[in-house]
Amino acid sequence: MENQQRNFGTWQLTSITINSMIGVGLLTIPRSSTVLLHQMGWLGLLTGVLVVFVAVASIVYLGNQFSGLTCVEFMPQIFGAVPGGVCVFLFILYQLFNAGMVARLFGEVIVTSVLPNTPLEVIVVTLLLLVIFLCCHEIETLARVNELLIPFLLLPSVLIPLVSFLNAEWNNLLPVHVESWKHVVKTGLDTYSVFTGYELLMVYFAFSIPGARLRMASFTGVSIVFVVYVITVIAGIAVFGYEELQRMVWPSLELVKVTQRAGWFLERFESAYLAIWVASVFTSIGNMFYATVFSLRRWLRKGIRFQRISAIVIIVPLFYLLLVPQNIVELFAYSDLLIKMGYIVTIIIPVLLAITQFIRNKIHKAREVNNEKGGT
Repeated sequence: MENQQRNFGTWQLTSITINSMIGVGLLTIPRSSTVLLHQMGWLGLLTGVLVVFVAVASIVYLGNQFSGLTCVEFMPQIFGAVPGGVCVFLFILYQLFNAGMVARLFGEVIVTSVLPNTPLEVIVVTLLLLVIFLCCHEIETLARVNELLIPFLLLPSVLIPLVSFLNAEWNNLLPVHVESWKHVVKTGLDTYSVFTGYELLMVYFAFSIPGARLRMASFTGVSIVFVVYVITVIAGIAVFGYEELQRMVWPSLELVKVTQRAGWFLERFESAYLAIWVASVFTSIGNMFYATVFSLRRWLRKGIRFQRISAIVIIVPLFYLLLVPQNIVELFAYSDLLIKMGYIVTIIIPVLLAITQFIRNKIHKAREVNNEKGGT
């Protein structure tokens, strides 16, 4: 196994966190968050991000405990060879399926909104070829790409909802009242999937420089993503109302069109927005798929040549797999199944790993204290 240089700084880790979390979910979050909570849909996001903070705190703890190691190495150390190997396999499988799902959703957005006469397969293949090219380089290239594209992602993601407030009907956000806290919890779990991507830090923390602030990088990244999603949801409710949002497939794109009517100089501003959004989806899928092939490389103790070959080999069945859903309804149904798998990989496994390691540390310290007392 080749030694990797540890050269990820705090800002690069923050960029990876943000780019991994913001993706296709940005276009659908105003609708999914208001299904049960209606005008209080933003409250569900708050519930979801609290769960994320617990999982991220667990990952930061593991990153500090196992400096220079990815989850491929420390999962078997904590859980044992067989259970740890199962967790590694689930992690790799989830990232692969998630990358495919995001790629298919990306293709659906482009076909329905901008390029209706272009075959879905062509759009998806083009994106996957770019991802393969990224995977043919060492991991520091991934960090540079994320760092370079982060301003192009954040600026429109924040600016467009804020400008759309010019057309807001603030009464749509009233009354501020929760009818059922069960709906708050359920919405938080249902919309939790838009925050996934932070679990990739279990791979990328291993390459942080010794002085990098893991806690600051991860929590700053999650907080920025949370702010982006919340203002997008509030803008969607204020402009359209929660009833109208339920009839929209891509509500955030409709916000872009409203922003255009507010006085932007471009004739098809949604096309320009999607062009920028492509960079977001590329980094999101790129980070997931890179984590997949890189984890395989570390698991099997291979080099960059294996990573390049496996990226090309794996992408072929992934392409056919993501074409299985026949329409957008089936696609969302498969997405719901993936969300349930995500609970295990992104919440349960990191938290259990952190708890187990914490208990082991306590037991180890207690034994050391007893040995010292026995020696004296």
